[in-house]
Amino acid sequence: MKTLAVALVVLVLGTARAVRAQDSQFSISGLGTPGRGESVRARSTGGAMAAFDPNSPFIDASLVDLRATAASAAEGATYRNVTAGGSSTWLQTTRYPVFAVGGPLSRHVVVGVSFTTYLDQTYDAVTRDSQLVRGTVEPYNNSVASNGGVSDIRVAAAMRVGTRLALGVGVHALTGSTRQTATRTYDDTVDYRPIIQTGTVTYSGWGVSGSAILRIAPAAALAIFGRQDGTLNSHLGDSLVATSKLPASYGGAVLLTPWPALRLAGSVEWQTWSRSGQGAFDTMGWSAGLELGHATPLRLGVRGDQLPFGPGSAAPTQTGVAVGTSKTLASGRGVIDVGLERLSRSGSGLQEEVWTLLLGVSIRP
Repeated sequence: MKTLAVALVVLVLGTARAVRAQDSQFSISGLGTPGRGESVRARSTGGAMAAFDPNSPFIDASLVDLRATAASAAEGATYRNVTAGGSSTWLQTTRYPVFAVGGPLSRHVVVGVSFTTYLDQTYDAVTRDSQLVRGTVEPYNNSVASNGGVSDIRVAAAMRVGTRLALGVGVHALTGSTRQTATRTYDDTVDYRPIIQTGTVTYSGWGVSGSAILRIAPAAALAIFGRQDGTLNSHLGDSLVATSKLPASYGGAVLLTPWPALRLAGSVEWQTWSRSGQGAFDTMGWSAGLELGHATPLRLGVRGDQLPFGPGSAAPTQTGVAVGTSKTLASGRGVIDVGLERLSRSGSGLQEEVWTLLLGVSIRP
């Protein structure tokens, strides 16, 4: 079992020369692709509204705006054009990145439980090499496939203090698993059979978060938030095969409502991903967006981020634009959100163009 663990870790951390499919080419040598605790409504504004959206498990204090029990879920279908080494490949994935439910516990306290993607570790990478066997050089392909990731289960509570201030705290359980397969296939299939090793890696960890929303004027609100995650433990069977330090996150956001039908928002966030080890970078991200209208609003947003993992000496960059709207059903008891997001990622000669179709459903019984 320990031999299998070492083989899988070495192959995963090796440099992939050809990538058949993965969630993002920039995270294959790292812990994975970070998820986003944003509802479809928030992602359609570039993420700018996430701090003030009670259906987005982004910060805890926003739960105070849940006046009744509500549940929401999101789905994203992603189409990705990967360009590396002068060749391009189209890839497709479908994710269910957010599920949240919450409601008032008392007049001033609201509680919520959410399930989001913390790290996605889905990929299939191939490396080309050879070795000397019985005096003959035998070429072969090494293939490493991983399917799964780390999920974030949050239990949070928020409390309104007076008429202007809301406070929130949350506890995060990080859990999940990946099914990993390492395969060596020789070009000479007559004399050498493929070598296949498989294993399931399970993950565990904890984190805490806190936030506050202050209404600084009748048409303006300010949010501040922070989160500290601990160590991600990776187990293969009963063996602890890796421990990785997870980042601290800090940020702020502002919401302006110059008139009731127009909402403007912006946010910034810093994350200390370099704690995770070699090949990881601290990241900074920003977003700005608007929501115009009530019954069928128009949502627009832009964002710029850095990615924590990549093959070069600097953090890869990501820019994006988004648009979306929603439709209220059953006298306000149901809402369907739709959105379209386009991201462009680049770094160290690698390029990704990502289109994501977003669908969200919220229900208020």
